[in-house]
Amino acid sequence: MFERSRGIPIWFWGALLAVLLILLSTRGRFAPANDDLSQIFAAQPTPASLVPGFTLPSLTLGNLPSELEQRARELLVRLGAGAAGRPVEPRAETARLRIHIQELQPVSGGLQVLGTVTNQSSNDLLVPISAFELRDSSGVSYSAGGGASVTLRPGASTPLELSVPLPEDRGLLLITNLPPDPPVEQRLIVVPGGL
Repeated sequence: MFERSRGIPIWFWGALLAVLLILLSTRGRFAPANDDLSQIFAAQPTPASLVPGFTLPSLTLGNLPSELEQRARELLVRLGAGAAGRPVEPRAETARLRIHIQELQPVSGGLQVLGTVTNQSSNDLLVPISAFELRDSSGVSYSAGGGASVTLRPGASTPLELSVPLPEDRGLLLITNLPPDPPVEQRLIVVPGGL
């Protein structure tokens, strides 16, 4: 009376569709969302005349102690050759957060800043991407859109990956501002002079 279909069962098509939808929604990543702070930063011009007390960051070789000047020159050579290098000042700390930038890597259209942030307080710490700002030697600020954040348990670390459309021959400063701690600055790239 009823004949069995010799084709693929309907439940198989449903399962296949479910797997495809899961892959699309996670973009192929099965890691938990927001485990790290990975963002693309966009330029936000900061005219000195509009910001009271604004000064251009000092990102020239002449303003460096002699022990950092050689590191800065080596970094410029590596970046100029398209290779990754260590930043001039790899570490900074606030009362609650340690920032360690391990590598600056040239990428298409700019630079990728790779590092980690570590909670050094005794409480859970919410670290929003808005706590990080990049500023180049011409005064242009770069910030991330969106509200990505991560909560770090005491002693826990997470990757920090910031992509910035930095023009060639510009110095780069990382500013970390996580109130109530005062902001800290890290000179990542220092240039010979001018911009």
